[in-house]
Amino acid sequence: MNWTGQLLSLVCLALAYTKVDSRPRLDALMVHEWTSVDIEWPSDAVKQEYIKNGSFVAEKNIITGIKVYKNQIYVTIPRWRTLTGIPVTLATVVQSDVRSKLRPYPDWTSQTVGDCQSLQNVQSMEIDPNSGLMYVLDTGRIGILSDAVKPENLCPAKIVVLDLNTNKQVASYDMPADVVSRDNNFMNDIVLDYVDGQVRYAYITDVLEEVIHVFDFLTGAAWNVKDADSMKAEANGEDFINNGVNYTFTVGVDGIAMSPDFDYVYYCPLAGYKLYQVPTSSLRNGSAQGVRPVGKKVSQSGGVIYSDKSFYYGALADNAVYSWDAQKDARDQNVDIGHVKLTTEMLVAKNNQTMQWQDTFAVDECGWLWFVSNRLQLFITDTMDFSGREINMRIWKVFINETSYLQGARERTAILPIIG
Repeated sequence: MNWTGQLLSLVCLALAYTKVDSRPRLDALMVHEWTSVDIEWPSDAVKQEYIKNGSFVAEKNIITGIKVYKNQIYVTIPRWRTLTGIPVTLATVVQSDVRSKLRPYPDWTSQTVGDCQSLQNVQSMEIDPNSGLMYVLDTGRIGILSDAVKPENLCPAKIVVLDLNTNKQVASYDMPADVVSRDNNFMNDIVLDYVDGQVRYAYITDVLEEVIHVFDFLTGAAWNVKDADSMKAEANGEDFINNGVNYTFTVGVDGIAMSPDFDYVYYCPLAGYKLYQVPTSSLRNGSAQGVRPVGKKVSQSGGVIYSDKSFYYGALADNAVYSWDAQKDARDQNVDIGHVKLTTEMLVAKNNQTMQWQDTFAVDECGWLWFVSNRLQLFITDTMDFSGREINMRIWKVFINETSYLQGARERTAILPIIG
């Protein structure tokens, strides 16, 4: 008997009935907040030394990525605007003295800049809840979005696999330089594709190369899929107004999501309104055949995610999160998922002050949708207030009564034995 799975089910059930009833409830709960990041240091002396020599500058750090496993929150702090001052790029969130702090994950050694056995610059990751394995994207490059310094291309881009049950690294895959550029890549987000009961492929958006990288875990091969019409910034999508201020972001393919049947990948440029769909059968063969626009979202999006039922996405201009029930639209339109149009957008959460820039999403095993709001538009334009008068970064969760697209994927995609 899988006692861990049984215990987790009981915990999830208890959470559902003590915090909310069994129905979906779209009231966002703020879980953690920061004016500037607060790190769990080995000692105060170490902290002061890091501050003194410039290895830690609080104003250079921002939380972007988030994933959740067994009620533990994992976040990323990318090193893409500076060469120094960011000591930790992957962390867990812990409570210490009633403060939310970041604990380097899996340890301090793995955060070492310039050591290619360590993590250099992590923007995003994905967790397979069936195995407890985290697939971490490391661009290998720091300072890649800075106007003040020249980027340093320290190490090959790679996918690092960490076992969250043992807190150990179990694998690392260098991406071929002819597929993922050593001096121009910005691997942004990742989804996993199950085939025959196991993780077979990773699909990765690259906002600088404007492609989707594909990695085959079975063979170790990698390739790119490019579609200029859908993966570049839209001409009318570069500008958006947030709380009365106009911002311009010329950024191509960014958010990516996997359908729960593993038949389609959805993606969108950050600078644009359109959502696109491509068959996984095409990506697996290195083709963009079948790419089609699904519809126009209410706003530009950074983060997107598919649960086991619905598609969720941020609305940067609206300071909001929306959902799309593709199955309902397909029934209403009398078409299959391969031809459905995005017509029904449902508001999940919205706050003009506290939900600015919904960066990354996660869905846990207990039915919660998690997301980071980090006012990235202010951070990028050097207008973020770190004085303590304002909260800049928040972690939210909303009970949606849905789970990850990966939940139960082993059983759903396993090859059935031939009987007879």
